[in-house]
Amino acid sequence: MKEWIQEKILNNISGGILFIKKGRVQYANPAAEKILNKSFAEMQGNSFAEIFIDYDENDDFNQVVLDSIVDHSNAHENIVQYFDGKNIKYFHIKSSALRDGTEKLGILILLDDITELMKLRGIELDLQKIQELNQQLRARNQQLKLEAETDKLTGLLNKKAMENLCADYLQSLENETAALYVIDLDHFKEANDTYGHQCGDMILQIFANSLQEIFSENACVGRFGGDEFVILLKNPADENFIVDKARAILQAAQDIFIEGMKIHITASIGAVNVSAAAEYEKIFALADKAVYFVKENGRNNFHINRN
Repeated sequence: MKEWIQEKILNNISGGILFIKKGRVQYANPAAEKILNKSFAEMQGNSFAEIFIDYDENDDFNQVVLDSIVDHSNAHENIVQYFDGKNIKYFHIKSSALRDGTEKLGILILLDDITELMKLRGIELDLQKIQELNQQLRARNQQLKLEAETDKLTGLLNKKAMENLCADYLQSLENETAALYVIDLDHFKEANDTYGHQCGDMILQIFANSLQEIFSENACVGRFGGDEFVILLKNPADENFIVDKARAILQAAQDIFIEGMKIHITASIGAVNVSAAAEYEKIFALADKAVYFVKENGRNNFHINRN
């Protein structure tokens, strides 16, 4: 789409749009200027917290947006009160991280002025009602978030959720370490083809449950699809700890038992010991390379790389 068409759409859309990067406003469309009663020139390049400290009535609005800036891995939706210097308004706010793949570009804030709509519906505009509505929204958001981030078969995190989580965590490493495991189940396709999808599903569910037991604390466990699993272990004590966990994963795969199944399941594991902030794509590629090294050398083993 041509840039002038995109600009025309953004300039004519009725909802307000703010783009915030590193806590500073980088873009506001005309609707946002009108809704907030502030020009883009007033906002551009300035910190969000500095722009909207004019009135105490805006504390709730400020807090909602600041929370979404800090907790950028999740989407947020709220109804808030806002004072534009003349009138009290009520906004429906949606915020989410804007990404290019796993790279976080900033926070996108969508604003709708719902003051008149709420009046037309006969809703009493008071803080108690706002709190009740927000509680309902939070409950709905939590359920939608859970559904959007969960692999339905195993109950683990899905690929998208794991990629976002790993990217954010690995980029922010300072005085901590991490380990990323990539796991392929050996002979899974053979078992799935021989004994059917129901058997294949049982293999994946049994293995997923074992991984959750092994990494019950300080770790995130996800399924990338098929027989591939990814684990982010936060701040492991040392490399021996990483090795012990890898051995436990191998044992969990070997222990998979389904009556009547004669194919022996094992695992090929690649891991990376991460000692400093790094890009997720680079770390995943190192772990994936280690998986193929293991597969080429007999499977049923693990190999650890360092970033």
